Amino acid sequence: MIEATARVLKNVIELEVGSERWVARPVGSEEAALGRRLAALFSTEYRTYRDSEPGVVHSVVSYHAKGDEIHIRLGETVVRTVGSLFGPLKLDYGGVTFTINERLTGRFSILKHDRPVATGQLGFRSCVLRDYPADLEVIFANLAIGYVIRTLTWEMLR
Repeated sequence: MIEATARVLKNVIELEVGSERWVARPVGSEEAALGRRLAALFSTEYRTYRDSEPGVVHSVVSYHAKGDEIHIRLGETVVRTVGSLFGPLKLDYGGVTFTINERLTGRFSILKHDRPVATGQLGFRSCVLRDYPADLEVIFANLAIGYVIRTLTWEMLR
């Protein structure tokens, strides 16, 4: 199970990815300059760190509200969701297209060739993913971060 939760007062997103803990911090939040740290409160770009490698940036996840897109950078690879007018989000990863069907209840499913490969639930500043294959754990953990950033962004835009 993947569980991502925003800790707004700490200005981080904490994750449980299987048995490992991850932390996602806004870009600029580690800098000493006050202006940069204030800007990080409204950031839509987060760097992830794993407990197994605390000083190494594992990935960078960002949300772009104008196109309703989540961008995930894993090393040199950039993966992004693509929305369609009144349709589901699509995610191309490893040469495979995944379809993300969202419901108004906050529940969603991720499909591969019309077969479910994962289920999820959005909560108040949180995202939980279940029933996913082990080889997709890393990309889906980053997708969960993207969904939490998306929720935080929508809260700021209200």
